[in-house]
Amino acid sequence: MNLPNSLFEDFPIEFKEINPEDFPLFEVENNREKIIIEPDNRGYINDTFQEKIDLRHKNTVVVNAAVGQGKSTAIINTIGKYYRNHPNTIIIVASPFVSLVEQYCNDIHVKAEIPEEQIYNYGLIGRNSTIDYKQRRIHVITANTLLGNPGEDAFRNSDKKRQYLNGLISHCEENHLEVVFVYDEIHDAIQNFKEEYIFSLWKWKNVILKNYILSATYNEASKVVIEYLAELTDKKIQIIESKRVVFPEKQSKLYLHYSPAFSFQSSNPELERLVKDLIDKDKQIDILSFSKKLAKEIINDEEGIGKLLKDKFGELNDCTSELNYNQRLENAAPTNRFDNTMCNVGTNFKTGVSIEKDNHAFIIILPSRSTRMEFANQNGIFSGGINSIIQALARQRTPGEIHILLPNPDKFVYDSLLRAGMSETQIGAFKQQYDVIMHHDARSKNKVEYFKLDSQDELISTFYQTELYGNVVDEVTYMENKDRDSLAPLRYPPYKLFKLSIGEDYLASYYGFFGKDVSAYLTYCAITNQFVNCKLAEVSYKPTLYFKEGKIQKRLWFYFKTYFEDYRQIKRFTTFNHFYNEVRARFFSTFKLILKSENSSDVIKPYHKLFESQLLLFCAKEYFGRGYHYWNRNFDITSDIEFSRSTYFLSCIAIAETLKDEEPDYSEELNNKIQAYKNLGKLRDKLIDKVATQSRGNTQYNYLPVKPIEGLLTQEEKDLLIDTASILIEFDDLIKNDVFNFRRNLLEADESAKPIDKQIESIYRRLVEDFFELTPLENYPIVTINGERVKVKPIAQNKELPNPEKVVDTLRIDPLIVFANEYYGSFETYQSMINSALAESN
Repeated sequence: MNLPNSLFEDFPIEFKEINPEDFPLFEVENNREKIIIEPDNRGYINDTFQEKIDLRHKNTVVVNAAVGQGKSTAIINTIGKYYRNHPNTIIIVASPFVSLVEQYCNDIHVKAEIPEEQIYNYGLIGRNSTIDYKQRRIHVITANTLLGNPGEDAFRNSDKKRQYLNGLISHCEENHLEVVFVYDEIHDAIQNFKEEYIFSLWKWKNVILKNYILSATYNEASKVVIEYLAELTDKKIQIIESKRVVFPEKQSKLYLHYSPAFSFQSSNPELERLVKDLIDKDKQIDILSFSKKLAKEIINDEEGIGKLLKDKFGELNDCTSELNYNQRLENAAPTNRFDNTMCNVGTNFKTGVSIEKDNHAFIIILPSRSTRMEFANQNGIFSGGINSIIQALARQRTPGEIHILLPNPDKFVYDSLLRAGMSETQIGAFKQQYDVIMHHDARSKNKVEYFKLDSQDELISTFYQTELYGNVVDEVTYMENKDRDSLAPLRYPPYKLFKLSIGEDYLASYYGFFGKDVSAYLTYCAITNQFVNCKLAEVSYKPTLYFKEGKIQKRLWFYFKTYFEDYRQIKRFTTFNHFYNEVRARFFSTFKLILKSENSSDVIKPYHKLFESQLLLFCAKEYFGRGYHYWNRNFDITSDIEFSRSTYFLSCIAIAETLKDEEPDYSEELNNKIQAYKNLGKLRDKLIDKVATQSRGNTQYNYLPVKPIEGLLTQEEKDLLIDTASILIEFDDLIKNDVFNFRRNLLEADESAKPIDKQIESIYRRLVEDFFELTPLENYPIVTINGERVKVKPIAQNKELPNPEKVVDTLRIDPLIVFANEYYGSFETYQSMINSALAESN
């Protein structure tokens, strides 16, 4: 279907603005006007940014630039200017995360060409006492260290960190050095700026020259932080805002994969298929998970996608934080960092990291529906709200693919889209797409309403004034007028402190559009082209398809006609196996399947016995039509008839006999499966040879013993029987998963293995049923064999092998795919080449 974002090509990109009116008590320079700059023709702001700043002027510079516009590079170049041209300055870079400190150190060294011996990594505190940090011009620390925030499980900052900071301050004061502070990714450091920690910044009051505050995703709490910092620079603020300009050649393709799963696990079918498809396309892969638990599941998975990733990339790089409560042993080096040379799986690279890989696919797993609570969210690394989504998407620095696994969002209040400035046509297109992917639950009252970003302060303020402060305003007024000298302070938290500490959590927990339903927000942004670094390319979702026992063929025929019309062309150019697997995969990956019976409705999962056998039959009828070997004039295209194990076995034997003992382009597993059916064919021939004839009066009939009596099977034949059955159970998914009853011939009721003689007897009985047409009798005749009276099964005739070109085929690989993989790397690349050639010829 056509994507609706084509109607939003010129739709304005909305972002959180920082405006002069946000700071009425401060001097906003440039006549209380923010400075608007534009990126150059490569999409970067460095040149225009450098023109607008005065390195020696004391103020706080607030830089609001889009992701990918090079704001970090611009500030690193600025650091280089201070280092080379202003030797009386010390530059302190405050990182929001420990994980980014080393990256900043490396980038400053390489990009600003500053010697490593002039850059001090605060991680060396307590681990290397031989370095004189006072002699270094550049210091990279964490924001919580700078503010003296000890984390959640300590009472104060460590002695060594205090000594480091106090020593550096004294060094600057004694040597008349000026200090420039850089707060990059300020949105991720908000939690450190608690009132009691701000006093630590005032230790620098005699030496501070300038603050640089940078972010692509400011929030309301950021404004309070800007006030705190700007007070140190004589309340002077310079606001520099970069226009949000899209460069299509720099955008990645955005793929949305909606999953109805209540919780996301490493075995999620959509995730498994996505990873497999990307590996088949030879993509470089990184996975960012909302949950540390899920990331660990993937890393430790030895059967599903974890195994697929390890088989492809080797060891997976665990990028989950090793910190508990923001603490580590002081002499322990940080680990679990993102590595551009490995396949990374984890939680700690949603910000600050640049993924620069060719042919790359970035998988982001958003919180599932199970994380949604009534009064809060459990969204893991995305709990902070919508800014974390924008930052995560921005990790992809080179054009590639971004794949997002996300739950179906709640219903949307479409009338609220008028606030966004949409036309009726745009609202209609949005609704058409959203109706398809939204979560359908008649019991749910949750609805998502659009709000403009500039309404956030009003929403937070209204909640504070009416629900919190307003609820106790009389009591607050009473206590303010009461004489409480020498008593414990009792002051209701003012609005700005509430906004700083709780405001963002309130928005993310109460408003679907601001983070309670991150799927709804991301869907809105994808449809309306709100992302600078990526553009919606494809949407995958799962409608529910219903089947009824006895009417499966009828519904398959209807759904195929409705949803699979394009597959009618596939069968003309590919093998049955490819056609069947494509149809099967699409049913299970794209739809939620429900089987209704008289008393229940059950989800149809892969290898559902009844559905899978009927799907095989349907695909055979659809692919071969009246050419299907088992077609007859009474064959009703919509009727459910049994697709038996006998039909399946005979078809596989016929096909296996057309193949080599070892096909060079086939996997080891498939070759083993083929060999098993070759062996099954040999057993069939041997059983046919063992058919005996019995005469009774004028009647004569062929027979085989009901049980494999002594001497009927040689030891070699018995071994072949057991080996063949074992291989089929291991390598044929339909047998292994009991779509056809066979595996249990080797098992007791408690799933333990039967004795060998019992296994042989059970398999023999099944094969006699599968390879021969038996004469129906109420009682088995008795025949004397080798002096013993033995019950036998009268055989009407042998079941002939079908035409291998007109039956269900789960053995042969499409030769075109083999050719494409060998000469073009993948079938997708080959298709792209053909499509390009056809386009040029037209």
